[in-house]
Amino acid sequence: MSEQASRLEELSARLTQIESVLMHLQHDVEQLNTAILHQNDVLDSVSKSMKLLDTRIGELEGDDEGHDPYQEKPPHY
Repeated sequence: MSEQASRLEELSARLTQIESVLMHLQHDVEQLNTAILHQNDVLDSVSKSMKLLDTRIGELEGDDEGHDPYQEKPPHY
C-alpha cells in the first residue's frame, strides 16, 4: 500500500504543478489580451488622425491648384 500511496502523492504533486502552470498561463493570456485591446484602440485613434490629416492635405492641395503667384500679372498691368 505504501507504494500506491507514494504514487498517489506523486500524481497529486504533478497535478498541483500543472494547475499552477495553467493558472500562470491564463494570467499571461489575459495580460496579452489587455495589451492587444489597448493597441487596437491606439491603432484606431492613429487611423482616424491619418484620415483627418489626409482630408485636410487634400483640401489644401485643391485650394492651391489654381493660384500660382509667379504666373499672375500684377494688378497694375
